[in-house]
Amino acid sequence: QQAYEVLHKQSSNLAAFSHTVSLNYQETIDPYDKPDAWEAKILKEFRSGVITEASTITKINSAPYLKLLKPYVIDQGCLNCHESPEFKVGAVHGGMSVAIPMQPYYATAVMARHTILLTHLLLWLLGGLAIIKFSAAFQRYQATITESEKKFRIVSEFAYNFEYWIKDNNQLAFISPSCERLTGYSRLEFMNNPKLLLDIIHPDDKEMYRRHLHKIDDPEHNGTDFRVITRDGQVRWFTHTCSPIYINGQFLGRRGSSIDITEHKKLEERLGHTKRLEYLGRFAGGIAHDFNNVLTSISTFSHLLAQESHGNKTVSDYIKYINIATKLGKNLTANLLSFGKRQEVTLCAASLNNIISGIADILRSLVNEEIDLQIKPAVDDLPIAADKHQLEQVLINLCTNARDAMPNGGTIKIATQAVEVESPINGNIDEIPAGCYMKLSLADNGEGINPADLSRICEPFFTTKNSSKGTGLGLAIIHDIIKRHGAFLNVQSVVGEGTTFTAYFPVKHNSAPLTPPQETPAPASPPIDTTRTDDKTCSPVNAGTGIKENIPARPASRGTILLSDDEEMVRNSLTIQLQQAGFNVLGAANGKKAISLFIDHKDEINLAILDLLQPLRNGREIYEVIYKNQHHLPVIFISGNGGGADNHLSPEILARPKVHFMAKPLVIEDFMTLVEDLTSGSA
Repeated sequence: QQAYEVLHKQSSNLAAFSHTVSLNYQETIDPYDKPDAWEAKILKEFRSGVITEASTITKINSAPYLKLLKPYVIDQGCLNCHESPEFKVGAVHGGMSVAIPMQPYYATAVMARHTILLTHLLLWLLGGLAIIKFSAAFQRYQATITESEKKFRIVSEFAYNFEYWIKDNNQLAFISPSCERLTGYSRLEFMNNPKLLLDIIHPDDKEMYRRHLHKIDDPEHNGTDFRVITRDGQVRWFTHTCSPIYINGQFLGRRGSSIDITEHKKLEERLGHTKRLEYLGRFAGGIAHDFNNVLTSISTFSHLLAQESHGNKTVSDYIKYINIATKLGKNLTANLLSFGKRQEVTLCAASLNNIISGIADILRSLVNEEIDLQIKPAVDDLPIAADKHQLEQVLINLCTNARDAMPNGGTIKIATQAVEVESPINGNIDEIPAGCYMKLSLADNGEGINPADLSRICEPFFTTKNSSKGTGLGLAIIHDIIKRHGAFLNVQSVVGEGTTFTAYFPVKHNSAPLTPPQETPAPASPPIDTTRTDDKTCSPVNAGTGIKENIPARPASRGTILLSDDEEMVRNSLTIQLQQAGFNVLGAANGKKAISLFIDHKDEINLAILDLLQPLRNGREIYEVIYKNQHHLPVIFISGNGGGADNHLSPEILARPKVHFMAKPLVIEDFMTLVEDLTSGSA
């Protein structure tokens, strides 16, 4: 009762029920102390010592209560009031039962749960919003990364250049797929074998590439060019740059980039060839000019010597060989002039058969006794538009090549044939359109040409001969001459069996058919005057040169010729030749002297022969003075530089009826024929 009062005083709102219970409720002061079933059960357990306290949730008046039951344990003080034998120290005879209403606590718990629920809900909402916001930001970041990766992948996957990244442990971290297009090796092959990057480099360039890698940290480190051997054996040129990769000071490897510059290298080589052709052409043109002057003197004196031989066979044979040597020298200078692009093409109706027959002796002199030269002219000799001297140059060059291809002897066959090409021929040098042609073929049974070289044989400086025999210019010049004739070139060759060069010259349809030549070619040496019986000598110009100045074989009554040439040997030899023909010659060593002679003798002069390049006043300037005073006077321009623009002659001047041009070395027979025609008025 005291405990209840204390509890009630402390919280009358909490302890709605509180009382002392005992199994011996009859002995208690208040019958209210009678325990209920739960309390009786617990009191028994108290007595047995199983538990010392118990609680339970129960309902009292339909309201939830927390019932707590604690035992009353008898101690020594209790015996003062209770003397019954059943009361012993430590025995349990009852307990305090307190029933606390749970409704307030439940309400508090519900409120707490609601608070917690709301708090969690709020946290969930905030967390959800945060997650959504983070997720959106992450998705944007992921999209940025994806887009960046996509850009990188597009750039790398479709990179035209050969890109790669070598890590600091020399392993490949990345290589672009373009590696397969450029080298023939797949990306997987490079990734599995990083050494392949070095293995594909040309053996001659590997050491240079290694040195390049060792200098990668050098501030002066630059790119380098090297050759790569592809899977199919091609040699390709690459230009390469690489740089170290550092992030926050840490070395992560090297980034390399290589570009295929093979075509660029080819263009550089062609440009180099063009420049070499230009520089050497100028040099060659100068040499040709001087050499042609020498050859003109030789051929002129040879012609004079033939007239003085009086039928001496030995002398005639010597003269023949001099003429052949002069012709070969002329071909050499023609090559030099073609090389320098100074030689003009003068096309006129010509017989291919006659051109070959006229040079047959020279061609035979080119080959040794172990080579059989066979010439088979066409029966139907159709006219073509040709420059005789340049086609002779083509034949000499082709014959020389054939001879060099047969060091142990063999056969050279030269043939012409009229052909009708019905459909275009796709040749390995030129494509031959359909049409009517005179075909010129030159075949040998020599060493043949490697198939890989066939497409390049007409490139300047390309040669399969050693440096002591070949310059790489012969076929380039041949092809150039043929193209300038509007003709086409083809070549067929089998290694070990021989080579056949074929040129197709369009037929000149507006000309009459030509008479086929004899099978036996005409002699190349000039005709020898065997009817002369005079033994008149020629007086020398001076004791040093021994040049004969005056040969009174014929009276000087055929006219007067102004001859202006700064080369003394040319001037003297032509003077003698013209005097032999009965002309009076006014010689000048420079343009100023020539103009002076013309002004003094303009009413006497029947023909002017002018070297184009001479000191003080050139040939064109002399001609302008002549044309201004006597525009009807015939003029022959001569030059050792061919008939190109370097000779300062305009097409307008060359088109005038009284103006003619002849290239040195002069063919004396042709020269004298033209002189005769111009002075007689037939030209």
